[in-house]
Amino acid sequence: MAQRAEISFAAQNDRHSTYERITHIGGGVAKPWKLTIKEAIKLVDSGKWRFFVMRDDVEVKVEAQTSRTGCRYLKTANDRNEPHDLLTLPDFPVTETV
Repeated sequence: MAQRAEISFAAQNDRHSTYERITHIGGGVAKPWKLTIKEAIKLVDSGKWRFFVMRDDVEVKVEAQTSRTGCRYLKTANDRNEPHDLLTLPDFPVTETV
């Protein structure tokens, strides 16, 4: 059975292509986690993990897709072709160091 994980953060770079803009995803409060997009796609493709985001108190599945140019990316089931839901997530919180 696949491990379920809610994505609540997404780190982005300044690339123009929305397919290549997200670099990392993550989530968790008590036990934070962070993965590169490549790692996350491998976990989705293998069936080991099932990612989702919450939209209006509804769980929305995250899928691995391939763009027309061959770029692998993640998007929600609500999105048409581009990862708009993931692009609206906040960046990772800054952790304090002592």
